[in-house]
Amino acid sequence: MSANSGATTWSTNEVHVWGSCGYEIPGMEVKIFTVNPDDVNAKTEAPRAKDLFALQEAEKGEVCFRGRHIMMGYMANPSLGEEHVATINKKLAEAIDNEGWLHSGDQGAKDARGMLRICGRYKELIIGAGGENIAPVPMEDRVKELCPAISNFLMIGDQQKFIVALVTLKAKGATGEVPGGDELDGGALKIKEGVTTISQAAQDEDYIKAIMDAIIATNNDGTACPLQPAKVQKFTILPADFSVATEELTPTLKTKRSVVQELHKAAWEPMYADENAKKAYIKHPSFA
Repeated sequence: MSANSGATTWSTNEVHVWGSCGYEIPGMEVKIFTVNPDDVNAKTEAPRAKDLFALQEAEKGEVCFRGRHIMMGYMANPSLGEEHVATINKKLAEAIDNEGWLHSGDQGAKDARGMLRICGRYKELIIGAGGENIAPVPMEDRVKELCPAISNFLMIGDQQKFIVALVTLKAKGATGEVPGGDELDGGALKIKEGVTTISQAAQDEDYIKAIMDAIIATNNDGTACPLQPAKVQKFTILPADFSVATEELTPTLKTKRSVVQELHKAAWEPMYADENAKKAYIKHPSFA
């Protein structure tokens, strides 16, 4: 990250664990602190993990760094006024606490050997109705890996009793900059012969089953989905892919999670209309 210069952790051929970020470099400090959203300085160190790939919730926390490689701070420009200086100082206080720990914003864990694993970003975490911290990215990536027809898969469930998902399919003309059209492309054409458009696929049982199978497999994968409340219960297919032009993606093609949720509220809110409904696929109004 840009707030520290160079590496903080590394692996060597002699000490290496696939999926971890290695161990801290001599002279650097890395600790996992439980998150207190009200006070960055109120820190409690999380216990070391017994197994980095079967983590307990108590073993997870925010990855924090300390050492001479950490920046001195954000530079404010007094000529821009007191409000600007106050904003920069507030940003600095949230980034580096009063003991010199840089708060990365990453959720992670550390084992007895000092090996570090990153689990997700706190800004991306979904907080379930029961207070569960759900890291959606590993699950989203796994579903896309299992179903090549999917372009984007975004989980939703903040303060909800279960998780739902928005799905986009690969489409011709979709570049990230623009969403493309209704015609399917790439892996999305390989599910069933004769189905060539998103609108057809959204009503086709084979396409729905292919997506559902990928979701079920991911729900049952303890590495990608370590918590029961993280399992995706319902999904819907959107009529177009995400893009910069439609404001769902940043210029570097990262998903704007909160923007997607707001833009597509009409698609995901009906999935919570009847919490007891067992139907996993909810047809988008555009395909009615």
